[in-house]
Amino acid sequence: MKQAIEFSHNIQNFLHVGSRRKSHTSYMIVVQEGSALVRLGKQEFLITKGAGFWIPFDCLHALTVLPGTQYDKVEFSARLTTPVCREAGFFSVSKLLTALLAELRQEFKTQSTDSLDGPAGNLLRVIADQVAKLKVKSNSLCPALRNDYNVQLNQLLKGDKVTDKPALAAISEIIGFSSSELEACIVMREALKLSRSGRKLEQISDTLKTPKDTIAALAKPILGLELD
Repeated sequence: MKQAIEFSHNIQNFLHVGSRRKSHTSYMIVVQEGSALVRLGKQEFLITKGAGFWIPFDCLHALTVLPGTQYDKVEFSARLTTPVCREAGFFSVSKLLTALLAELRQEFKTQSTDSLDGPAGNLLRVIADQVAKLKVKSNSLCPALRNDYNVQLNQLLKGDKVTDKPALAAISEIIGFSSSELEACIVMREALKLSRSGRKLEQISDTLKTPKDTIAALAKPILGLELD
């Protein structure tokens, strides 16, 4: 990081599969469109439109961003003296934070937000003040979803088949596309991980018990690349 606090507005056209790693900064994600997934240990959380998630410094996690997602990210350097939350989890996105992020997106369009001088810097400092008071929760996989559908969501994210139609409909509604599209993204996430580890398409197909032609057909539209 060049600055103690940095903002970015991210548009993810294809599936982003982040590696499992410890965070070098503390950061918040606020999803504006689409959905993202954060894995903490054995648990994976679904961040939907309008939701915020906090990752503290040195937190072992993996971030997956679904295709078509737009999100704001504010990073805080470990050298920042302002106190920040030390726990990972969902946080309530206040009207003030929503307004600050909207202003930063406008600044982002017209000039770099890397510098803490000028309007962008002032906005980021106000966000830093808000972060000092941040309270997070991780008792639900997705606050936007009814608690009794958490089991089905967990199954979907693990790649298991779900037949509960009301649960699938509820999940589809909050993520903005069909459960079958989510299933395809989860399959291709695993396919990409296997590809990164050196597996060939034939081996990936065998491991995932998914036809080779299906994986090959999904790779370009979901990942934006072809798998060998």
